This record gives sequence, C-alpha cells and structure tokens, in this order.
Amino acid sequence: MNPREFSRLLDTHGADPDRWPEALREAARALCEISPTARGQWMAAKRLDVLLAAGRAPVPDPARRARIVAGAMARLRVRAEPFLDWRWLFTRPIGAAFAASLVAGWLVGMELGDGTAPHQMPADLRLEDLLQ
Repeated sequence: MNPREFSRLLDTHGADPDRWPEALREAARALCEISPTARGQWMAAKRLDVLLAAGRAPVPDPARRARIVAGAMARLRVRAEPFLDWRWLFTRPIGAAFAASLVAGWLVGMELGDGTAPHQMPADLRLEDLLQ
C-alpha cells in the first residue's frame, strides 16, 4: 500500500480499522508502523472522526425557513405574473407575433373557405370541385 492509497482509504472509510476492507487492513497497519506521514494522516482522521461523532445536525430556525420560502414564492409569482395576464400577448414581441399569426391564420382560413364547416360539406364533394 502506498501513501496515496492509504489517504484514499482514510477518506473513504474513516480512521477506524474495523471499517476498512479486510483485504487492506494489514497493509494499512504496516504502512502506519513504518511511515510517520501515514501515522500523522491516521491521527488526523481519528480527530476528524471524533469531531464528526460529537457534532449534531443543525436544527433549522422555523422563522428563517418561512422567510426563505416566502421570498422564493414571491420571486416565482413575479416571474409568472406576465404569463397569467392575457395582455402580455400585446406587450411582448413574441406575444404580439403569436397573436398576429393567430389572426392571420383565421383570416386566411376565412378567405379560402366558404364558411362551411367540414362536417357540413356534402358527402359527394370531390377535390376537383374544390379547386375550381
């Protein structure tokens, strides 16, 4: 085992040799006996394990949580308001283009057709009759 592998072992499994993979335990212990650097890394990992075991997860403050959620909802509402109001069609360039294309399609449809709905067309109507 080299120092890089030992460092990776400590980062992955912590300082407790019981948590190390069995195949690596003896090699890691042997490295600690001969290398002062490895021994120092192991001691630092032990201190970190003690600190992590003593620490508790922070309890979120309900008032702070409420402020964060309210702020996020207000920003979401501000972003969504233009799309909830039909007037955005005429105040935004893309909305105006969309509205214009709807009107143009309706006008073209009215000019090409005779106003008869497709379900009211005669059953014996042929393509040649429509093209004349």
